[in-house]
Amino acid sequence: MKKTLTILVGILVLAVGLSANVKLGYVNTDRLMMESNEAAEIARLFNLDKQNWTNQIKQLDDQIKQMERNFEIDKLTKTEAAKRDAQAKIDAKKSEAGRLLEEYFGEGGRAEQRYRELIEPLTLKIHNLIVKTAEDEKYDMIFDVSMGTVLYALPTMDLTEQLLLELNKDTLPPPDDGFLKNELEFDDPFKHDDPFKTDDPFGDGGFKDDPFPDFKP
Repeated sequence: MKKTLTILVGILVLAVGLSANVKLGYVNTDRLMMESNEAAEIARLFNLDKQNWTNQIKQLDDQIKQMERNFEIDKLTKTEAAKRDAQAKIDAKKSEAGRLLEEYFGEGGRAEQRYRELIEPLTLKIHNLIVKTAEDEKYDMIFDVSMGTVLYALPTMDLTEQLLLELNKDTLPPPDDGFLKNELEFDDPFKHDDPFKTDDPFGDGGFKDDPFPDFKP
């Protein structure tokens, strides 16, 4: 598919290039996303929410572990009926934790919804900025090099720095409160959507070991 797209773009550029006075430019939208002040603020806000959700699940896990420890201590003195009742409460608490894990971090869950809610206004702003630049400066075409379809272009055609300055001119970078990493990934933020993985691209809100090995959604 990418090869086909590259060929089509090449044909299009060649056709346009045959016309007189054609003005072309390109941008790296990945860089615009990564280096904009708003993207940094999005990551900060997302990590705050994610940390809150993760803490809720961790609290449930601590309760489950305490209930299981108590069960092991008391089971020799409990009646069979009491043991069944205690085990049922443990199972119910595990089900609650699994449901919450799915609700927050499962496919289409609150974490994914929150991220889309935060990122969509910025993607629309970048799109509108590119369109405005093209119209104001009379560009015939502006390509996105982050798509991997532009094999070569003169550096003078690169509009990324210009657009980045325009994008950030009315905003300030957010303070680093511990929820923001130096490098962020915005192309697929949920490729590590397990909140307990330390390699999560959105920060250090997870745990070294998964406290819910039985509750994977």
